[in-house]
Amino acid sequence: MTGGIQSKRDDFGIRSFDYDRQLLAGVKATGAADVSIYPFHREAVVAGRGSRLDREIRLDRVQADGVAVYRRMGGGCSVFLDPGNLIVSIAFPAEGFGGIQTLFDRCSDWLIRGLSDAGVSGVYQDGISDLVIADRKIAGSCFYRAKGLAYYSAAILVTPDLAKMASYLRHPPREPAYRQGRSHAAFVAGVNFFYPELTVSTLARLLGNRLDPAFMDAAA
Repeated sequence: MTGGIQSKRDDFGIRSFDYDRQLLAGVKATGAADVSIYPFHREAVVAGRGSRLDREIRLDRVQADGVAVYRRMGGGCSVFLDPGNLIVSIAFPAEGFGGIQTLFDRCSDWLIRGLSDAGVSGVYQDGISDLVIADRKIAGSCFYRAKGLAYYSAAILVTPDLAKMASYLRHPPREPAYRQGRSHAAFVAGVNFFYPELTVSTLARLLGNRLDPAFMDAAA
């Protein structure tokens, strides 16, 4: 199991967020699926590949507070990450370039099963890729496809700082139907809202014992 983040700045002064560089390099080298699970040890706003920063982020507040802004490889709207988040990523060989939604759904199902095995039941997928409990989003994810390789990364909100999320993020310009215009605070919930005993470190340990990357080997 590997993890690591490397960043560089793009032409606009926003850092390019290279999630799991070591994970991706290892899968390319070995041709075998692998998983990375780690707490997120900082505060950051991460924009999607095609995000309009001024429409999604309150840049004045982010800059005033010195919060880093990154742009990820995958799509979707901007998100706020903090130490209450657990990152779960998987990379695996996948022939060609097609079948993105099918692979995306398989990854979501893989993580939902892992959460259930870890004692976090009642999770289901809604929207394109949100993981949800009782109509409240508890994780967001992105998917990246390259030749011969697929990469999925989810941020599980275990004990998130919802006040800062609302402070730094605008209401998204696109939203899943089930959100129904709700504010961040009314739409999002930490896993510990439903399972108060869970911490980021505890969930990391539980998932580390239950998420098997071999589940995705059949996609190779």
